[in-house]
Amino acid sequence: MWAEVHEVLGPNGANQNGKRRKSGKEWGKHYKMTAIGRCVRFRVAETTHRSAARQAMLSTLKQYFGYASFRPSQKEVIDQILDKRDCLAVMATGSGKSLCYQVPPLLLEKTAIVISPLISLMQDQVMSLKQRGVRAEFLGSAQTDGSVHTKAQSGHFHLLFMTPEKACSTPLSFWLELLEAGICLFAVDEAHCISEWGHDFRVEYKQLHKLRDVLLDVPFVGLTATATENVRIDIINSLKMNNPYVAVGSFDRKNLFYGVKHFNRSLQFVDELVQEISKYARKAGSTIIYCTTIKDVEQIHKSLQEAGIKTGIYHGQMSSNAREESHRSFIKDELLVMVATIAFGMGIDKPNIRQVIHYGCPKSIESYYQESGRCGRDGIPSVCWLYYTRADFAKADFYCGGLRTENQRRAVMESLLAAQHYCSLTTCRRKFLLSYFGEKSSAEKCGNCDNCMVSKRERDMSKESFLLMSCIQSCQGYWGLNMPVDVLRGSRAKKILNAHFDKLPFHGLGKDYSSNWWKSLAYQLISHGYLMETFRDTYKFVRVSPKGEKYIRSARPDHQPALILPLTDEMVEDEEQQCTTGEVGELNSMATLECEQLSEAEAQIFHMLLDERTKLAKSIGTAPYAVCGDQTIKKIALARPSTKARLANIDGVNQHLVVRHGDYLLQTIRQLSQELNLSLDGGANLENANTRKANLVPHHKKKLTPAKFDAWKLWHENGLPIQKIANFPGRSAPIKEGTVVEYLLEAAQGGLQIEWTRLCDEVELSRERLSEIEGAITKVGSREKLKPIKDELPEDISYVHIKICLAMQDCGLSPEVTIPSHLDTSKADEFVESESGMVSTDTSCSDKAHEAVISVKNMATHCCSDHNETASLMVRIAQDQEVHPIHDANVLSTRKRQKVGIPEESSTALEATESSILDWLKNYDEGVSSAGANPFNPYLCTN
Repeated sequence: MWAEVHEVLGPNGANQNGKRRKSGKEWGKHYKMTAIGRCVRFRVAETTHRSAARQAMLSTLKQYFGYASFRPSQKEVIDQILDKRDCLAVMATGSGKSLCYQVPPLLLEKTAIVISPLISLMQDQVMSLKQRGVRAEFLGSAQTDGSVHTKAQSGHFHLLFMTPEKACSTPLSFWLELLEAGICLFAVDEAHCISEWGHDFRVEYKQLHKLRDVLLDVPFVGLTATATENVRIDIINSLKMNNPYVAVGSFDRKNLFYGVKHFNRSLQFVDELVQEISKYARKAGSTIIYCTTIKDVEQIHKSLQEAGIKTGIYHGQMSSNAREESHRSFIKDELLVMVATIAFGMGIDKPNIRQVIHYGCPKSIESYYQESGRCGRDGIPSVCWLYYTRADFAKADFYCGGLRTENQRRAVMESLLAAQHYCSLTTCRRKFLLSYFGEKSSAEKCGNCDNCMVSKRERDMSKESFLLMSCIQSCQGYWGLNMPVDVLRGSRAKKILNAHFDKLPFHGLGKDYSSNWWKSLAYQLISHGYLMETFRDTYKFVRVSPKGEKYIRSARPDHQPALILPLTDEMVEDEEQQCTTGEVGELNSMATLECEQLSEAEAQIFHMLLDERTKLAKSIGTAPYAVCGDQTIKKIALARPSTKARLANIDGVNQHLVVRHGDYLLQTIRQLSQELNLSLDGGANLENANTRKANLVPHHKKKLTPAKFDAWKLWHENGLPIQKIANFPGRSAPIKEGTVVEYLLEAAQGGLQIEWTRLCDEVELSRERLSEIEGAITKVGSREKLKPIKDELPEDISYVHIKICLAMQDCGLSPEVTIPSHLDTSKADEFVESESGMVSTDTSCSDKAHEAVISVKNMATHCCSDHNETASLMVRIAQDQEVHPIHDANVLSTRKRQKVGIPEESSTALEATESSILDWLKNYDEGVSSAGANPFNPYLCTN
């Protein structure tokens, strides 16, 4: 930029008349004085404006983006930007960090400058924002509209995107005129590119701080999804941030499944991979396959095309036009799969990618997290698989080849080492990723990665571990893993003979295992703290840690303390001499199919609406996701709104969509609902909605606090009512009854048993009320906020009722099979819900029923041989009646639960004789259902 400023001002800063003009620094000082003057004059007006902007936050969010509330950290960052404070936002991909710089310009009616690393990414963002009614454009070599520069300079756009190269080369006059119009923030997206410690370092980003001398009083905002502590510090220093507000969100992408497998590069494995992808590519959303070499990209692309799958290709040796065409087709859902190198990187703003596959290990955890993070950005469960070979970890020289500084080489080596550890893990992969970025996880298992879902085989590895650690110690820690492994395997290579390592007592003792087996064991010992890796320049060294030294001292050659370690896939394959070519891994993990949460009819209308969205997007020349996301389409499929007002009330539907395409969408919904015999406004399939699982990602059991567990125990095991628990004498002070209910619901989420009928009875929540609540949830289209749901309901339905309904949905329960219609709460004392079901409190009745069951058992056992089959059947019936609890929803849904107020004349159990049993059996020509009524006590429901 400064070279162009010199050109504009002329030699020595003289203008055409020969008079000396201000230099760049003088312009900065001049503007600074002018800006101070303005701030003094308009400080009150600006404060008032920012206050009004804060009040308009939620309405602006709904108007342009369709959401009723902000996600974690978004509002806090926006508040700080409105106060003109520098900010650094480190938020996971898909967490909505872009809203942090998209909302302020809409509130303040000023321009936000956004620095983005790739033109393709800017184009996608501009396209998406325009579909929301936001004035957005980009400046760059790909811009064909000549009027954009003039409009941008005058402050016409809400958001103006440019690359760092473009920002630094833009004339000073452009910035000064735009400052006059108003700049509300200067955002640096993918800010990790600034840092030498970052995985995508770019020199151009280092020049951005020079704009601080020009853009005075403009807050600088750095945003990234991947930044360790070192990277965060480097970003702050490089952008010369002044006391920045730092927001670090959670890195936990709960909707993503993580899996890793070791594989052998071969055509057979590629064929297996193609077969697996072809099963789900057409119904499970888009897929990206990242390869480490162009050769792999071309091979897999060819195989997928031969299989008839619409596949794109993207790598650095393609022409820019070919890359752009491939990118466009993938964004617009014209291609199902994209096979690419990391050149197909940050330029992806597509939310409905369901699978990201790495064919080879990336060079760093940051790269892997960034690339796998392009999966499931809309929050729908998705799958990430990584396939690796040992050769992937021998590329340090290649990765460090073009780096200039020791810091950069050190950062690459550390990152490659962390990636290697991730692949070798036998513990939770999600916990490792979170820990890498400085986030603590209390749970040992996430339940949604391959290591947590499949138990690893374990074995006492004390002898092998002792050999390996002793050999490494004898090599004096001056080597990597190859040397001690070669010694154990008995190699007589020149380097071993020269070092006289062939004379070591360990030489040849480990020849029964392969080199990869020993290396896998080494990485298990590293992860458990017995060994440690260090490096100098691009060379890695392994040595025994203090923990390992302590283990060696406690062992003898003939006896070692037990050391139980899990076996990795490589170790198992080596021992069993199996090949992994056919073990690709299931791409349709529990999380991939979006329609699994829907009934059959709802799934049909969901896919039909996706097709209609594609047609609409094609007609207006945009990408389908830019019209609205898959998650929003799913909510529309469930709600099936009949009016624009109800359409606008669905989370994710913005005002622009309703105004521009609302009539078309409503007409389409009416037509498709008629074809599938579904009523509008979500009424027809309420029972299906009730029983569907709320989330495909498994619930993880929460650890209850002692107070919550005690409340559950008093209610469930001791049978105390909620009111007595709230005022329990042992408490220092009474608590609210609603608090007790919340404790019980948390217990249910933690996996403890809850008697839902009794709970609903105590809070006077009938089946009719539950149906009303579920109808309101469907209309609102979101479960995140309770108030919009409450506003749709009568006053006698409380927040406690709503919370119970939501908890029951999470547990997959339906009111039709759980709660009696029109609960008579005045007679609640007549009922006790036990572990075996709903029974009468009349003990004489239950005792007689038990005697009848025993009678059936004894009589059936002694039946004559002519009736062996009948006797066997009766024993099974008696066992079912005695043992099985009455909690099976499928059984209870076939009949209404009866109130067990037994008439006096019917309280005597019927006599069980052989003739009475045979007479009873004649009524069941097609066999006896175990869900039928007890023939000897018609008032006792059995399962």
